[in-house]
Amino acid sequence: MFVFLLGLVSAPVAALLLVAAFSVGATMSGQAYVVGGAVLSAGLLTKRWRRWRGLTRAGLGLLMLVAGARLVLAEGHGLHTVRLPDEGWRLVNRLVDERDGTLLAAHALLLSGRLPRADAREFVPALESAFSRMREAEGLSATPAVATWLGLQSPESFDTVIIPAGRDAAPETAVVFLHGYAGNFAVYCWQMARAVQAISALTVCPSVGPMGDWWSHRGEETLERTFAWLARRGVKRVYLGGLSNGGVGASVLVGRAAHPGLELRGLLLISGASTKVPPPRVPVLLVEGKHDSMMPARLMREAARRAGHLATYVELDSGHFAFLDRHEACEKAIATWLLERERDANR
Repeated sequence: MFVFLLGLVSAPVAALLLVAAFSVGATMSGQAYVVGGAVLSAGLLTKRWRRWRGLTRAGLGLLMLVAGARLVLAEGHGLHTVRLPDEGWRLVNRLVDERDGTLLAAHALLLSGRLPRADAREFVPALESAFSRMREAEGLSATPAVATWLGLQSPESFDTVIIPAGRDAAPETAVVFLHGYAGNFAVYCWQMARAVQAISALTVCPSVGPMGDWWSHRGEETLERTFAWLARRGVKRVYLGGLSNGGVGASVLVGRAAHPGLELRGLLLISGASTKVPPPRVPVLLVEGKHDSMMPARLMREAARRAGHLATYVELDSGHFAFLDRHEACEKAIATWLLERERDANR
């Protein structure tokens, strides 16, 4: 009886996920997961009939096969999700393709009205395009989003996306990029790394939690431990950046978190900044969408005004998700600014 009730509960969920997966164009592993779940649920519902018992085994077998394949294959060519500071890794981060969960959540937020239309008009197509480009470049890769939503991130043990640039085995320059609300996603880190390639630097994207509250004590401690890890690896120069809440956090922490072995060369703020802290004492790039209603452009302009001659302000014809739907313009602006900073520092 218990098995039948379990099937009665799981069947509607499995059916809903099956429809959602094919509606958002889930990956092969995502489709296989939901098919396996649907078959397993059907098996639980019909377990009392002897001839249908094989459904339960078939569904469970398919789920285990997909999970096993992802555990073995989801590594990435140049994108690595590592647990710092001990440089381990978590199995759960390999189980699910980041594209599936992210697109499912994006569609759900749009349907529920949680994302303003002015900001999200091109969000889903831009997200799909970003995942396609990342998959072509990296193949299957792990994501820190799974461990984040399981509540596993802490300053003592946090998942970090690490992307080396070029052939330099031990770069002396790194860009630390802080994620925004909803957690750390490899696709955003990968997009930033595209621009960071211009200066052959390491791209490092640590995780703090779903809220992206980098200004908190745990956010500050996580950033300090990231800096310490970079210094131990021989990195000498660092740029600090952030997206949305991560930009707000970076503008706050630039005056608080530091490491004596690292030279801070600049600040990168994408769709987020705080105007309630003293202006930075290092060069700062601010990239903003003109129609951003979640972080209004007037606030980013004010942050740029307060930074004075140290600021470079770039405003794009987009909303809050300019980093994705205007990725080429963002990449060009970031790469150009980084190259200028490196040239100025080496004169």
